[in-house]
Amino acid sequence: MEERRLPLEGLKALELSTVVAAPTTARMLASYGADVIKVEALSGDNQRMAGFSRNVPVEDHKNPMFTIHNSNKRLTAIDIKSDEGRSIFLKLMGDADIFISNVRENSLRKISLDYESIKGVFPGLIYAQLYGYGPKGPASGDPGFDSTAFWMRSGPQADWTVAGEHPFYPAYAFGDMSTSSVLLAGILMALYAREHTGLGTMVNTSLFASGIWCNASGIVSTQFGKKHLNPDYLHPVDPFDTFYECSDGNWIAVYCNDYAKDRRKFAGHLGIEDILDDARWDSGPALEESGFMEKAVARVAAIFKARSAFEWRDQLSVDNISCEVMRRTCDVVRDEQALANGYVEDVEFAGGVKAAMPSPPIHFSAYGREPYETTGKIGEHTDAILFELGYNTGQIAGLREKGVVK
Repeated sequence: MEERRLPLEGLKALELSTVVAAPTTARMLASYGADVIKVEALSGDNQRMAGFSRNVPVEDHKNPMFTIHNSNKRLTAIDIKSDEGRSIFLKLMGDADIFISNVRENSLRKISLDYESIKGVFPGLIYAQLYGYGPKGPASGDPGFDSTAFWMRSGPQADWTVAGEHPFYPAYAFGDMSTSSVLLAGILMALYAREHTGLGTMVNTSLFASGIWCNASGIVSTQFGKKHLNPDYLHPVDPFDTFYECSDGNWIAVYCNDYAKDRRKFAGHLGIEDILDDARWDSGPALEESGFMEKAVARVAAIFKARSAFEWRDQLSVDNISCEVMRRTCDVVRDEQALANGYVEDVEFAGGVKAAMPSPPIHFSAYGREPYETTGKIGEHTDAILFELGYNTGQIAGLREKGVVK
C-alpha cells in the first residue's frame, strides 16, 4: 500500500497541559503529522493515573487511558519554574509554530509565559489557551473541569436528569473531548490566517464556552416558554419521534423528519393505517390539543414491544426511516460499522496487553494518519529533544542531576 503524506507535516507544536482537553488537541495535531513535544512536570501528567480507578493498566508503555490523549507525541519533563528549565522551554517555544496550554493564566504570568509576555518575543506563534470558564468574569480564575464547567454550568446535566432522580454521571472526559475539537479548529484557522498575514495570535476557548455551544438549541428554546429540555416520555414531539422498548429488552429510537410524510410510512409498518383518516393524528400539536397524545404513545409502544429492536431497525431502515437501537459502550469495539470504517483500532501494549482504541475521527482521501503509538515513561524523549537544542551528553546529565529535567 502506498504511504500517504500526513497533512500537518512540517508543523511543530509545544504542549504544556494536563489531563484531557488541551492534550487531546495536541494529540490530534500529532496524529496528522505535526511534531508535538509534550512538556510534563517532573512528577508527570495526572492523566497517567486516570486508568487506576477504572481498572485499566497505568504502567509505562501499558497505559491505554493516557495513550488515547497522548499517542504520537514526544515526551519530556522540565521544571519550568527554574531558570535553566525556563530557558530550555523558551528555546522549545522559539522553534514552535503552536503553543498549547491549559495552565491557569495566573500561574503562567508568574513565570512570564503568559501571552502578553510572549507575543512580542515570538510574534508568529499561535498561542492556544484553554480555560475552564473563560478569561474574564468572576469565575475566570476558578479551576474548571469537564464535570463542572462543561456539564454543570452550561445546563444539560440539570435538564437531562429525570425530575426527582439523582443527577446522572456523564462519561469521563466527554465534554473535554468535544472541547478539544473546538480548540483544534481555532488553531487551524489561526494557521491559515498566518499564511496570509504572517501574524501569530492567541486562540482561546473554554470548557464553559464549548458546553454552551453544544447546548445551543436548548439555550435558545428555553427562552421561549420551554423551561426543561427533558420532555415527559408520554408527551413527545410526536409518537414517531421518541424511544420505545422492544421485546428483547432493548430500546429503539425513532425520528421523524417530516411528520406529514413520515406518518404514512410509520402507519404502514406498524399496521395502524386508520390514523391517516383521524384528524387527531394530523400533527403532534393536534394530538396534544385533543388530549390523545398519551393514548397514541401507549398504542405505538405496545406495537414496538411485540418484536425485537433489531428486527424493527432492519424493517424501518429499508424504508429510509431514521432509527437506531440503543447500544452499550462496551459493545462499540465490536460494532461492525465502527470496524469497517476504522473508527476503532487494535493496539498492543507492553506485556501483551491489547485494547481496541478509538481512532482520531478525521479521514482524508489524499492524506494519512500516524498509527497509534503506546505512550512511554515521563521524559521518554528528553535526551533527543535536548540534543536537537544543542545540549551535549554532559550538559544533559548535569541538568538531570540538578532536577531541571527528567
